[in-house]
Order: sequence, then C-alpha cells, then structure tokens
Amino acid sequence: WSTSVLPALIRPYMRFQRERSGAHQAEEQSWFICKCGSQHHSLEVVCVHMEHVKDIMLDICKCRPAPVQLVQYGFFPCSPVCPTLAVSLDMLEFIAELFLHIAPNERGWAAMLVKYLKAHGYRFMTADSFCHCFANTLAHYQQLVRLIDAEVEKLVDCSQALSGEDCVAPQLDKTTQSMGESIQMHRTLQPS
Repeated sequence: WSTSVLPALIRPYMRFQRERSGAHQAEEQSWFICKCGSQHHSLEVVCVHMEHVKDIMLDICKCRPAPVQLVQYGFFPCSPVCPTLAVSLDMLEFIAELFLHIAPNERGWAAMLVKYLKAHGYRFMTADSFCHCFANTLAHYQQLVRLIDAEVEKLVDCSQALSGEDCVAPQLDKTTQSMGESIQMHRTLQPS
C-alpha cells in the first residue's frame, strides 16, 4: 500500500475532490485507449454507498490499475490488488470526521451498515468479512489523507520559501497546477 498504491492515488483523489467541489467542471470519463500493451482483464467490484450498493465492472491493465479507477469513480478499494469491495469516499470522509468526535468503532459502524443495507435488500457474504474489509479500507484511506496532508504541507512550505534561495519551484504539469485549488479545498475540509 504505502510504497506504490497510495502515492499513485494522490492525483486521482485530488482530481476527484476538485471536481466534486465544483472548482472545475467535471471531466467526462472518456473511453480510455490503453497503450501499455499489457493484458487486460475485467474485475467486478462491489461499491458501497451509505444508502445502497452497486456492482461496477472495471477493465484492468498495467496503466489503469483498479485502485486508481475506483478513486476516479469516488470509491476507495479494500485491497491494493484485485479489490472485490470499495467504499464511497464520501462515506469514508464522514466516518473519519465522526471518529474524531466520538470513540472510533469500525466494527460497530460496519455491522450497522450491513444491517441497514440488508434491510434494504442488499446482501454480503458474511458480516465479519465486510467488517474486516471495511476496517482495512478506512485505515488505508486515512493513510492516503495523511500522505496528502504531508505533501500539501511540503508545497506550502516550498511556496513560502520561494522568496529565499531555499526552495526550487517544481515544474508543474496541468494536473499539479490545479492542485493549488484542490489543496485549498482540502484544507477547508479538514477539522480545525
């Protein structure tokens, strides 16, 4: 997770946040033409929202791994390779904020969600497997947020130091140039 998957999710996550905030008009997910030449395979992922569950089919290859695609769609995977379950970023943000104000209880939250969704016609193999996947997803989502916070802090420190000789301004591509807006939005979402 920490050496390859989470760093690869920073830009898709920041782009998703920027588009969701309305800072830019959301880019349509156009048909992606793969040029990596690797073998493609399909992967079905159960995507959990607070109020419903939906299955989505991903076309996976070397240049479009499942975690990156899921974050682009607004979900966070339960596993770094071939995830079978993903949780809405909105739900994870809500829970992470909630757990700052009450005693964290991932198992209780997951059990309640399984019961709620079951009452609305959705089924999971077992509540325990969902609880484990959910706890794993939440933990790695929170790691991603901390990683982004650290990167944002570096960018802020660097921009403040630009008046001196301590920092060399990085060459920014189109995605990174718009990260300034995402950074500002990300900071406003964080608790004071």
